[in-house]
Amino acid sequence: MREPITVIEKPSYNGVPLRAVVGLALVASVFARGISPALPGVTVGLEAAILWSTRIASLLTLLAATGVVAGIVRLAAAVVATPRAPRAARVLVVPFVALGCLLLLFASFRPLEPLMALALGISAAIIGVLSASYSLPVSERRAGALVLGLTASAGLVHVVARKLALDASDAASITAFRAAQLTETLAATADVVALVFVLLWLQRRSPRGRLLVPIVLALSALAAFVALRGASPSASTLTVLVSRALDPFSRGPASLFPSALSHGLDAAALLAAGAALLARGGELGTVMAACLAARGALDIPIPALLLELGALYLPFTQPRAIGKAPKLEPEREASVGSENSPP
Repeated sequence: MREPITVIEKPSYNGVPLRAVVGLALVASVFARGISPALPGVTVGLEAAILWSTRIASLLTLLAATGVVAGIVRLAAAVVATPRAPRAARVLVVPFVALGCLLLLFASFRPLEPLMALALGISAAIIGVLSASYSLPVSERRAGALVLGLTASAGLVHVVARKLALDASDAASITAFRAAQLTETLAATADVVALVFVLLWLQRRSPRGRLLVPIVLALSALAAFVALRGASPSASTLTVLVSRALDPFSRGPASLFPSALSHGLDAAALLAAGAALLARGGELGTVMAACLAARGALDIPIPALLLELGALYLPFTQPRAIGKAPKLEPEREASVGSENSPP
């Protein structure tokens, strides 16, 4: 069994806690990708709400991007400065994190080109798989490693499926589109397995897990039902809004799963991410929430960097001492007080 990474001071102890950063990124993702784009065209008389939703979405996105970048930079510096970190991680973490931050800057001016989006997804997936493989032998982190590994692998497959669908559209090839659809189905299956692991972990480790998991499942089923009803001509305004807010999280191509299952998966992933953050699940819950919030969108800069944030944080988590700082020797305690001051 590999020994966990040991550092003098964990990067989350000073400055903004990583749990708050992940929570802000989750709220920004729901608002900017779901609610704000869903408002235009729902009904008349929402001009003021549409204007303010766009402003709030921009503000939340800016704050989330700032927090995520600051978090991964601190974590990357901690990994590079840790002698016991794997050599592959110490070599790859800086260029891959720099690539993600650079593409985030590019995306603020114009949408990323398909090849750039593919490069972003590959870099984020590699960091996720490396961190998962390193943390998997540690029993206290195994659940987080499984969720991270599945989400990172599925995220890369999602990006490849979208690239295949784009090529199939350019070539007008039905065979290529079928291949893209099968690839997307494989990625969606991995997402379902990762979600099941998160729900099982919540049920067993969270103090209120036995109550939260049924609530998450019930609300997800309700959201899927409402989303399906949103396509009918007699749908209410609220039903249409919910349906349109969930659509951006099911990015094409469509998998072979029924639409109800796809909508339920999208809603369950967002709800489970929020439950992992709020249910006192500890540091491992923060990692799982980051994975679910970034699910299926590794070709978008903020979700990709959010997955890297969870991947870099996983080796530093301490499931046995949730919320407590590592106990230091007296002489090292004194050195920490003098060498590490809050920013």
